[in-house]
Amino acid sequence: MPIAFSFLGLMVAGRYLRVQRERMDLATSAEKLTKALQRLRHRGISTVSVPESLLEQTAKIETAQIAEERKGAILESVSSRPTGYAIAFDRDAAEQRKTLDVADRIELADLVAQLSIAGMQLAPREGMQRDRTPNNRVEIDYVIDSASRSIRVTALRCVREVSDASVSGAGHA
Repeated sequence: MPIAFSFLGLMVAGRYLRVQRERMDLATSAEKLTKALQRLRHRGISTVSVPESLLEQTAKIETAQIAEERKGAILESVSSRPTGYAIAFDRDAAEQRKTLDVADRIELADLVAQLSIAGMQLAPREGMQRDRTPNNRVEIDYVIDSASRSIRVTALRCVREVSDASVSGAGHA
């Protein structure tokens, strides 16, 4: 019986090490890709032909990064959940969230976590609320429901698009 447990332990440890190696390989690939694209940008090349396999690898890297961030956020929120509010995204807001790039999605996740944790202090507010991510690139509209201890995100938008229009004079008479 002890041999079976030892064997099982070795299998689990081997799988863990394999997953960690895959993560390290993905991180290395992401760094190489970032450096290559930055070199192209510095050369002034605006259009690049990218093989499908590279796009698939990039998607895999982004998915792994997002999964790691979510895992961290979930583990962090477990300890603070008794005072937190549940967060729900309306269908349109969820669709808008899909269009964000990785950095903005991570910033949005941080903002949502802050709102969830700060729910008790937000409860006295009534009606539609508006807030921005720490990098001021994404803005969300939300409603607080203190009875159900939840916050419903009704809309989100990239602020840089709005600010670009106002800089060009579109918002002025």
